[in-house]
Amino acid sequence: MILFRYKALNNQGGYETGDWFGTSQKELYSHLQKQNLKLISSKAIQKRSWRSFSISHISTQELIDFCIHMEQLDKVKMPLTESIILLTGSINNRSFKAILYDINQSITEGLLLSEACSLYPKIFDSIFVQCISVAEQTGTLGQAFHYLQKHLSWKKEQNTKLKQTLRYPFILSSILLLLMFFMVIFVIPHLEDYLEVLGIKEKPLALKTLIILANIVQSHGIMIFVTLFSLTLGCFVFCRISALFFKMIERFSFSIPGWGKIKKELLIGNFLQTLSILLNQKVDLLISLEKAIDTIPNQFLKEKISNITHSIEQGHLLSEAFKETAVFSPFVIRLIQLGEESGNLGYLLDQTAKIQLRNTLKRLHSLLAWTEPILIIIIGIVMMWIVAATVVPLYDNLALFDL
Repeated sequence: MILFRYKALNNQGGYETGDWFGTSQKELYSHLQKQNLKLISSKAIQKRSWRSFSISHISTQELIDFCIHMEQLDKVKMPLTESIILLTGSINNRSFKAILYDINQSITEGLLLSEACSLYPKIFDSIFVQCISVAEQTGTLGQAFHYLQKHLSWKKEQNTKLKQTLRYPFILSSILLLLMFFMVIFVIPHLEDYLEVLGIKEKPLALKTLIILANIVQSHGIMIFVTLFSLTLGCFVFCRISALFFKMIERFSFSIPGWGKIKKELLIGNFLQTLSILLNQKVDLLISLEKAIDTIPNQFLKEKISNITHSIEQGHLLSEAFKETAVFSPFVIRLIQLGEESGNLGYLLDQTAKIQLRNTLKRLHSLLAWTEPILIIIIGIVMMWIVAATVVPLYDNLALFDL
């Protein structure tokens, strides 16, 4: 099979371009002819160049659509390679289309779907690959895609809610910074010269402080910016070099008032959700824990939770291992105990993760609900400060103007 990139002419006289997977240009010509297209030119794309496509623009929604289509095609018992080829025809993202062509080619050469997906770890993570691998062994591929679709949809929904919650405070903070920058760089220096021309010597305190701030920014602004940038870059580099320093920074992030607890609970909720997906797919408990722990981005939290695996290997129950870490709340531990007693651990973990993340997002929303009026008050104070520094001295000296 070869990936062709073609350019064709439609019945309206317009040009159409696209990618098509087949054995020869003659087959491509016949395929386009059935669609009332006339082939103008085509080029075979070598397999080694398929992976040169940028994969940064493949969205979560495209992965969700992929899982939905694969689930439906599996229900009608369509062969896997035919399903992938059919699916690529409805994908507009050229990068994703080329990757699916490569996966199909790998399958025809003897690889399993999970092995072919593992060639693209930036798109199909270890959780995705592990679920597909187990489904291939148990013959439940459609069910695996169903669980993955639910997992990706839920993850996208949480990320969307988080972005929406943070958007307004970010906009207000940006407006405040831009306002201060504009006043300090463009307004205050000219205002000071203008007041000197008018002969106004007595300046109010607000104007004096604003002038001092403007002078500091103009005189040492570049140095301040370079220093802050260097410190940030140095901290980033040192975090990459020293695992101990990086772990200290991550541990410190949990102690930030308000945000630290919310961040920790978000990470725990994502961990529980990932673990539930793997357990629902009948993945071994130890393997599920290992894969779920690998998804935790915080090294400090990962080390504390990784002790769960050692406890289970020593014969402890999952609920007991969770309790020993001192990371999970009594509510989470109790639901895990119920899951162990009922034999429905995967489902209860899924419900626990959803409850925990829903409550965490509510707390985050409540925290930001206080942040928004505080930022508005700060903007108001800054505006009053600017008015007191600029308008008041001019108003007090109107007699100097020749009206």
